Amino acid sequence: MFKRYRFDPKKFKLGMRTLKSGLAVFFVILLFGLVGRDGIQIAALSAVFSLREDFGQSVHFGSSRVLSNSIGGLYALLYFILSDFFAHHFLVTLIFIPIFTMLTIMTNVSFNNTSGVISGVATMLIIALSVPAGDSILYALARVGETFVGVFVAIVVNTDVNKMRDWLAKSRH
Repeated sequence: MFKRYRFDPKKFKLGMRTLKSGLAVFFVILLFGLVGRDGIQIAALSAVFSLREDFGQSVHFGSSRVLSNSIGGLYALLYFILSDFFAHHFLVTLIFIPIFTMLTIMTNVSFNNTSGVISGVATMLIIALSVPAGDSILYALARVGETFVGVFVAIVVNTDVNKMRDWLAKSRH
């Protein structure tokens, strides 16, 4: 099963996209540390997922991620409303989490956002299945907001690193 996965030391190198991913995670952690916020995981993941080869692709993928996470967050909110209404009964989770998973996929596809399906489902599941007691609606809104932060950091890092690389290339000639 794992025969095709062999370590190639020639491929173990620090490329520009890897460097930008590390910088984006660094700035997300720094930002959240400075403002004293929890919930850093969604912002850091959004930054890495949104970071692409260039600015245009980062904006495109970032907007896809914001849309998909908003859709996932919306279905997580609907789950919380149903769960609260039925006194957090296990059957609500058993029945409605799979239904909201399917609805998250269907909604993303209907928005022509197939690249956001996995992040939307992941967001819905993370929010719905890991919410602290009593914080459901605020928790969901905060997680979607963290997506915006991560996407913003990825776009800024991508823009600034590309400008720096271009400047260094020009200064060598």
